[in-house]
Amino acid sequence: MTETETSARAVAQLADEVHWVLKWPDNPTWRDRLRRWAFPEAYFFDRRAAPPKSWVDRPAGAFERTGWRIRAAYVGCDLAFEVEYVICELCGTGWVESPYTSHDYERCGLATAGLRSLCRAYLGVEWHTAGGHFREAKQFWDSVGANVPGAYTRQEMCGHVEA
Repeated sequence: MTETETSARAVAQLADEVHWVLKWPDNPTWRDRLRRWAFPEAYFFDRRAAPPKSWVDRPAGAFERTGWRIRAAYVGCDLAFEVEYVICELCGTGWVESPYTSHDYERCGLATAGLRSLCRAYLGVEWHTAGGHFREAKQFWDSVGANVPGAYTRQEMCGHVEA
């Protein structure tokens, strides 16, 4: 089997294993910080320490949007896919923004798998985007939005979450 075939098989398997997600806490406790210090391979994607493929759900960043999270897929230490999202539990609405697939992993099903995993993780949530869709991306959003409550249509964000 060639290296390209092996890589394609690994990425397809990664899309199938989207239900195995390493979730990082929003506000780490001292125990979380101790685990991060003791087991850095679970938090940092170093080629020597990283699993060959994995899904991660992490906060968007300390100085970025509060409450937003990122669902990401890694192949080794390479970022293959990520999407930012936030859920308003009061409204039962979720927003996704900025889906990104690395050029090497386009058209492998990672974006579809990642977005569907969010729908399964947050049952009953209606999904939208706050921004508009590029004309080139209409077919993508129509495809991933099929049978999804809200269908990733554009909707202003509620006052409960930070834009």
